[in-house]
Amino acid sequence: MIIRRVPDFTLLCLLWGVLFAGEAAAQERVALHLEEGMSGAVWDLAVGPDGHTLYTCGRDSTAKSWDLRTGESIRMFKTDQPTLITSLALDHTGTWLALGDMHGTLTVWNARSGVQYYSAPAHDRYVTAVAMTPDGSTILTAGRDGRIRLWNTDDGRPIRTLEAGMLWVQDVSVSPDGTTIAAAGQDGTVRLWPLAGDAPATELGTHSRFARTLLFSGDGRFLFSSGADGHVKVWDLETMALYRDIKLQDGYAHGLDLDRTEEHLLVSKMNGLMEIWDWRRRLLKRKLPPSSYGTMQSVFNDAGDRIFSAHTSGAVKVWRTEDGALLLDMVGFSDGQWLSFTPDGYYDCSAYGDRYVQWRRGQELFPLERYSELFKRPAIIEDVLRGGYDPGDGIERIIDPPTATILAPRDAQLFAFGSEPLEIIVEAEGRDSERIERLAVKLNGRQLSSVQILDQRIIRRSDSLLRMRWRIPVLPGRNAVEVVAVNAARVRSEVRRAEITVETGRSLDPSLYVLAVGADDYAPAYPDLEFAVVDAQAVADEFMRQEGGMYTRVYTTTLTDRDAARENIFRALREFGEMKPQDVLLLFFSGHGVRDRDRSGRIRYYYLPAGVTPSTLSTRAMAWEDFSGEIRRLNAGRVILLLDACHSGDVSSGASNEKVAASMAGDVGIVFTSSSGNEFSYEDRSWGHGAFTRALLDGLRGKADFTGDGIVDWSELQLYVSTAVRSMTQGSQNPMVPRLEQFANFELVRVP
Repeated sequence: MIIRRVPDFTLLCLLWGVLFAGEAAAQERVALHLEEGMSGAVWDLAVGPDGHTLYTCGRDSTAKSWDLRTGESIRMFKTDQPTLITSLALDHTGTWLALGDMHGTLTVWNARSGVQYYSAPAHDRYVTAVAMTPDGSTILTAGRDGRIRLWNTDDGRPIRTLEAGMLWVQDVSVSPDGTTIAAAGQDGTVRLWPLAGDAPATELGTHSRFARTLLFSGDGRFLFSSGADGHVKVWDLETMALYRDIKLQDGYAHGLDLDRTEEHLLVSKMNGLMEIWDWRRRLLKRKLPPSSYGTMQSVFNDAGDRIFSAHTSGAVKVWRTEDGALLLDMVGFSDGQWLSFTPDGYYDCSAYGDRYVQWRRGQELFPLERYSELFKRPAIIEDVLRGGYDPGDGIERIIDPPTATILAPRDAQLFAFGSEPLEIIVEAEGRDSERIERLAVKLNGRQLSSVQILDQRIIRRSDSLLRMRWRIPVLPGRNAVEVVAVNAARVRSEVRRAEITVETGRSLDPSLYVLAVGADDYAPAYPDLEFAVVDAQAVADEFMRQEGGMYTRVYTTTLTDRDAARENIFRALREFGEMKPQDVLLLFFSGHGVRDRDRSGRIRYYYLPAGVTPSTLSTRAMAWEDFSGEIRRLNAGRVILLLDACHSGDVSSGASNEKVAASMAGDVGIVFTSSSGNEFSYEDRSWGHGAFTRALLDGLRGKADFTGDGIVDWSELQLYVSTAVRSMTQGSQNPMVPRLEQFANFELVRVP
C-alpha cells in the first residue's frame, strides 16, 4: 500500500496522500484527521525579536509561542473564558505580549514566562487589531465599536480614545518613528492621526470595498493597505498620494509583510493563496502552493529565507522562500498539546499530541501514535528548520496495525491470594503479512523487566499470530495491566488494558525507598536556583515520617549540589537493589534540565548537577535515558518519579519536563512533573520552596486527604498538587502526569 502526499493540512481533511493497493487497483483516499474541538483557526502571528520564537493566536482561546529551532510549542497563554483571540502584538524586547479578543478584552502577558499582567475591557465588542508603539510604552487597540484606544503598557491605564469615524476599525498600525497612527475601516477608508496631540484625522484614500489590513514600510515613507476590492494600495506619506495600485489576480489580501530588502511584498489571501510581489514594478514573482483553507496572516523571518503562515485549518506552516516549498506544519491544541510534522510524515509532538490525529482509510481510523516508532523523529524536525533536511514527496507505505487481546486476566477481575503470581496471557495477530515482533507488557505503567518476570513462555507462534504467557508478582489493591503488540514494521496495536484488584489478608510489610536530588549552584554556566536543595531535603524528611505507618521501613538518600553527579545517583540506586515486589521506590529531582544533540544527531535530555557546564555535559550530567536503564534493573512494585527539573531563568536549550516524562514513563512508571510543556517551574521565598514542592508537602501533610480517612492516595495527591500549583502561579505552571490512565489508584501515605 503506497501513499503519495497531497500537501495540505485541514481539520477534517486530507494531509498525506493517495493509497494504491496495486497497479490496476482503484485509488482509495487516505486522510489524516484532527480531532474536532481540540484546535481552531490561527488568526494572527508574529516573529519575536530574537528571531527564533513565533507567537500565534486564534479560535481555541489561546495564544502560543513556538521555538523555530525545534518546532516545539514553548508556552500557552489561555484566556479566562472561551473566545476567539483576534490579534496579537509584541514589544521590541519580546517581553510584553498583548492580545485582543472577540469579547472586546485586552489581555497583556509576560511573553517569556506566561504570567498574565492584567486584562481590561477595551471595546464594546470585538477587538479587531492590537499594535504597539516602537518604544513599547503604548498599546493600541481597534474595535468594531469604531474606536481606537491607547493604553499604558506598564499598568494598562487608558491614555486616549480616538473616534475613528468608521463603522468598524479593521486594522491599526503605528509608524516606525512612533509619530503616526494609521487605521483601516469597514467603509474602505484609510486614515492617519498624530500619536500625540489632538489634531484631526487625515483621510489618505479609500478602497471600494472594506479596507482590511495595513503595513508601514521600514523607513516609514510608505503605507500599504489592502481591501476586499482585491487591491493592495501603496501610499507615499511624503506626498500623501497613491504611489502604486496592485490589482491581485483573485481574492483579497488578509495580511501583508515585507522582506528585509523591502522589495518583496508577501500577500496572504483568505482563499488560501500566498503570493510574493515585486511591489514597485507590480510584478507577481511567486505563488506558494495553495492551502485548502484561508491564510489569515503570513510573515517573513528576519533573513527572508523562511515564511510563516497562519491558517483557518488550525495549522501554522513554514515555507522556504526560495522555491515556495512547504517544510513544516505546526498545530497547537487547546489543552497545550502540540504536533509538528513534515510533508513526508515525520513528526514531533508533546506528551500526547499525536493522540488527536488519526489516519483515515475509508471508514477505518488509526491513531497517529501507533506509527510513532516509524515517524516520530524530533531530530528531523530540527534539521528541517535548520535547513539540513529537505522533506520528500510522501510516505511510501502505510501498514495496518496489529491487534492485541488480553485473554487473562479479565478486566475488573478480583483475586484473593497472598504471594501467588499473576498469570497474564496475551494473543496478538498481525496484518498486511507483517509478523508480530514483540509484545510489550506494563504493570502499573511500568514496562516489565527481567527482574519482575517469574516465568515467560510462548504458547503459540505462527507467521500471523503470537500467544504468550507471563507470571509476575502483583501488589495488594488495584493493579493495571497494559499490553501492546508491535509488528516487524514497528507499527503498534491499540493499547489493551485490564485493571484487577488483589485482596489478601497477608501482610506484605512494604518498605519505601526514597532518593531525593536537588541542585542550586549553577552559575556562571546556568542561573542559580534558591530552593532546589531545600526541596530535596524536605521531601526526603517528609517521607521518612512514614516509617512504622504505611511502610515498615523507609530508606532515604539525599544528594545535593555537586554530590548530585551521575555516578552518585546511579550508586544510590544500586544500593536499593534489595527491593522486593511489594516495595515502593520514590524519586525526587529538583534543578535544571537541558536537551542536547550528540554527534550522531540523537536528542538526549539531561539532569544537571551543580557546577556542570555545556562542555562537561556529556561527562558530568545525568542522561535520563541512562537513568531509565538503571530503574529497569530494580524490582520495585511501584516507581514514582517527582520531576521538578525545569526552572525559571534563561536556560539555553532547556529540557521540557513533559518531554522528559514522556520518554521515561514506560520504564519508570508514574512520572509526575512540576509543569507542562516548556513551562517554567517557579520558586518564591514566600513559599519557602518551589511551587511544586510546597504543594506536594502540604498535600502529604493532609490537605490532599479529601475523603478524611487519614490516608492520602495517589489520585488525591495528584489532584491537590495540580490544583494548588495552578492557583499559586496564576495558571502559569500546570503539573501533569503523562498517560495518567495507565495507573490504578493506590494508597501512598498516612496523614501524620
